[in-house]
This record gives sequence, C-alpha cells and structure tokens, in this order.
Amino acid sequence: MNVASVLTRDTERMVCTACETVVPLARVASVCPECGGILDWVAGERPPQTPGEGIWRHADILPTCAPEHRVTLGEGNGPLLPAPRLGDALGLSDLWVKNESLHPSGSFKDLGVAVAVSLAKAHGLPGAVLSSSGNAGASAAAYCARAGLPLTVLVPATAPPAKLRQIAIAGARLVTVDGATDDCCRLATELSAADGLANLTTTFHNPYGIDGYATISDEVAHLAPDVVLLPISSGPLLAGMMKGFARLLAAGRIDRMPRPVAVQPEACAPITRAFQRGGAIEPWRHRQTIAGALNDTLAGYERDGDRTLSFIRKHDGAAVAVTDEAIVDAQHLAARTEGLVLEPSAAVPFAAVEAVRNALGLSGGERILAVVTGHGLKDLSTVAATNLPDPIRPRMTDLREHLAQPRP
Repeated sequence: MNVASVLTRDTERMVCTACETVVPLARVASVCPECGGILDWVAGERPPQTPGEGIWRHADILPTCAPEHRVTLGEGNGPLLPAPRLGDALGLSDLWVKNESLHPSGSFKDLGVAVAVSLAKAHGLPGAVLSSSGNAGASAAAYCARAGLPLTVLVPATAPPAKLRQIAIAGARLVTVDGATDDCCRLATELSAADGLANLTTTFHNPYGIDGYATISDEVAHLAPDVVLLPISSGPLLAGMMKGFARLLAAGRIDRMPRPVAVQPEACAPITRAFQRGGAIEPWRHRQTIAGALNDTLAGYERDGDRTLSFIRKHDGAAVAVTDEAIVDAQHLAARTEGLVLEPSAAVPFAAVEAVRNALGLSGGERILAVVTGHGLKDLSTVAATNLPDPIRPRMTDLREHLAQPRP
C-alpha cells in the first residue's frame, strides 16, 4: 500500500479503489495521485460529529467538516412518496418515488456538491471547476456562490438553456465547449490539476459526492425496497446508494440489500452495453438524446462505469436502456398520474419497468423504489407549443365550447 501521508488504518482518509494508495482528506483530491484511480472515503476512528442543517444532518456519515465551514442551502430529505396511480399504469403494486428533484438547485446533484464545496472551503482551495451537462453546473454555481468560491463551469453546446441561465445568474464563469461531455470532463481535470482547484465534476472525479448520495439510503432504510431504479450516466448515485445500504446492513438497520438497476437512454448506454455483454466499459460514440443529463460517453474515464458495474453485479442488479420515445411517454405519465413534473432524464426509471421486469424476473408485487433526479422546469422541451391552447373570449359560452372539445 502506498501512503501519501503518515496515516494509519484507523485514520479518516481517502483510499484508492485500484492501488490502495492512502490520501489525506485535507488534500481534497479528485483522483488517486499514484495511478489516477477512483478514491473512496473511509471514516476510520474519529470523534462523534455534530449534526447541522441540510446535508449536514447526516454529519456522522459524511467526511469531517467543522460547522463553520459547512455550506448548505437546505438540501437533503427529499420526499418519499407512494405512487399507486403511476404503479397501476405500469403494472406495479408497490411503487415508491424518492423525489430528489426538489433540492435548492432542482436536482440531486446538490447532495454531492454541498459536501465537496464544504471541504474545498474548509481546506483552503482557491476555487473550483467542473464539467457538466447542466444540472451539476447549476448546483455548483449556487453552492460556490454561497461559499464565496470562484467557479468555472464547462458545458457542451447542447446543454439546455434553462440550466445555463441557472449557472450564469449565480455568477459562475460559464464556458460552452463545442464538443461532448467527455471533452468538458478532460478540460476540467486538466484545469483542476494545473491551478489547484477542487474538481466538482459529478462523475467519480468528485469522490466526496458519493457519500452525499449515500445519505439517500438512510432516508429510505425503513422502506426496505426490493429493487431501486436509478437514472445513470457514469453512476456515482448508484454507487453512493449501494455504499449507504451496505453500511446500514453492517449496522443491522436493514436485513438485506436491494437490487440496483441502472437505467440509461438507448442513445447513450455504455454501462448497459457492458452489463449485457458481460465485459468492461468501452467508450460510446456521442449521439443526441432527449435525456441530456445522462448523455455521457465515459470516453477517457471508462473506469467510472466499471466501478458502477461492480456494484450492479455484486448485488444481483441489472442495467437497461430505453428509447427517447419511451422516456417522453414516461415523463408525461408521471405528471398526469402523480403530479411529478420531471425533466426527461429523471423520468427514465418509469420508462424502464418492462425491461426491468424481464431482466430481474419480477412478478410485479415487489417493492420498487424509483429515484427521480431533476425537476421538469429545467427542461420541458417535450411539451410542444401545440399542446398549449389559444385564448378564448371571457364568456361562459366560449368556455363551455372549449371544454367540449377533445383534449390535445
């Protein structure tokens, strides 16, 4: 084992999942300094942590950060909702939704970004950078503004305008790249290393985000789901939740692990392809998809997908892909049956039910937990202008006439 500082096995630390290099938490490192591998936080022996607001209500299961350095906008504790009408429409008798789209910036990214920005502030980093398809950039812009840290956000030219406006209004330096998400990720990695910036990219390049996402598992532990459906690009959300469930199992708070399912759009499904073929991740050729938040080819950081696959395979899960048409249908179905207004990428779990039933051999009676990740107000491009009615004259006869017409 390589040791980057004088640390013991009982010390709080980051450990490389590939070569076991030990890295002090104070470095706020993005990747292993020895091999470039993925880092994992290990708590070691440490004093009890004082809980705080937002994500820091879970301070006992997060990296150590003094209260005066913790950055929060009130994130965490997303609603856990039964979804009987949506379940009926999908042939599921026990469907639940963990709505992670209602955090301050409108996506689950706030959970991981809050932790990483807090550590960057606590350990004196001069600023931050990240690659984003939109949601992570909006989140990082908000939290860096809260922390007073300068931020550079690299986004592909295809990012939705609503998300770019979120980034811009919070004062981040927004850079639009004429390339794919993996091009933005490469540039963010290079700038982070050259300028000593925190890399907030919400792939496994931000290892602290994993434990932010793990807090979701604590919030659903009492539900004891059989299967967890997750929208996935590179997969830190899945990895974080499975890390959280493993900790709960070891503590005796749950008696079994749920089966994780990664759901991707067919236009960008490197993890699904590798799972179905039984091999390792290979780079994906960039194509357009309505699920832009999941459009990550993993080119240059295929190991991120392999890390996600390791959790899927270990816990008897699956990875499935769905068409853009099915995603749009699922987005509309979730809104009409349960009032869940989601961006397309967040609706993919509901598009995948039939594929998941076949992949896992489900009967339909299992307790299914779908985690939804981004609010619909970020991207309602699937609601065409033709769906919106023309104005009527302010008369009851006109109102009656309008209501008698078939709905679009």
